[in-house]
Amino acid sequence: MCSCGDRHQAIQIPDAAVMRTLRPRYAEGFSIDYLTDSTRRIVMFNLDSPGDTLQVIRWKPERLSNIASLSTTHVSFIRALDRLEDLKGVGFADRLMDAEASARFNKGHIVNLTSGNELDPEAVFEVMPQMIFVYPFGTPSYEKFLQRGIGCVQVSEYLERHPLGRAEWIKLFGVFLSEEIKADSIFAGIVKSYLHLRDSIQQTTTQRPIVFTASMDGDRWAVPSANSFMASLLGDAGGRYLFTDTSATGNLILPFETFLTEAAKADYWGKIIYQANPLTVDAIVEGDSRLKSLGAYANHHVFYCNAQQTDYHGQAILEPHILLRDLSAILHPIDSANATGAYFKPWLMYQ
Repeated sequence: MCSCGDRHQAIQIPDAAVMRTLRPRYAEGFSIDYLTDSTRRIVMFNLDSPGDTLQVIRWKPERLSNIASLSTTHVSFIRALDRLEDLKGVGFADRLMDAEASARFNKGHIVNLTSGNELDPEAVFEVMPQMIFVYPFGTPSYEKFLQRGIGCVQVSEYLERHPLGRAEWIKLFGVFLSEEIKADSIFAGIVKSYLHLRDSIQQTTTQRPIVFTASMDGDRWAVPSANSFMASLLGDAGGRYLFTDTSATGNLILPFETFLTEAAKADYWGKIIYQANPLTVDAIVEGDSRLKSLGAYANHHVFYCNAQQTDYHGQAILEPHILLRDLSAILHPIDSANATGAYFKPWLMYQ
């Protein structure tokens, strides 16, 4: 059985004895106790509020044949475990980047669970999944689903700060989908590829260019902190993150003048963009010509990932080594022959 639970308090369930506990090596958002009655006690932690429990689930393993997901980011985990045929509903299914899942949606095998930007409860009841993977942000209420016997699992892999931490959530999906051995094997391969490349980069690079990444937030700029996913990735790719002395659970919000002063110190500038139309200069400077004065821009050292054309929020979760390879080749052009350009590419439009 499972429950969405209260977002601030753990559910109290009488326990059998704990035989062993899985505490992820890189992920911080969950742990799994294996109990003597063959059930699992799965604890999800609130990564927005360290120390708080987000959800507790007592799970008796069973073969699920009808599952759903509110987020397209979960689809890559499900596909990697060869369980797409059991995925009957997805939120924002019209935005699926995974080719196989998109084809199943177009054929009517997957139902879109959202209308506009909102979850459509009637669509969920049409599918009547045994379990739906959801996300905890905002103020969602899933009680209506629980009352109809639909289990809910709140997944927050997007808040993990280590690149391997996001990928490690495949172990959680492995537990619920009875694919634990496969999940462990997949993750072990990801870890091996990532650490081998990271260590090679650290051993062979002598120069560590200063890098920043940010996005406009009104008249201010949102900047990842030094303990963020992107800062960790850039460090492993042989860069030095500009805001190295910061720490936060979310982005730093800086006044434009402060941001511009700090950004002038950087050698490289990276951006995540969402661009369906042809790329233009404005996609980088966002209408503010003052950004063209930055050394990273003037020296043509801007790089980007277009999340409308690559599955950055999906498949890339399970390919942190590919992200690492892309970034290393950008920051150290001598290694550019090894670049895949699968996600991050050098920006070429400066005029």
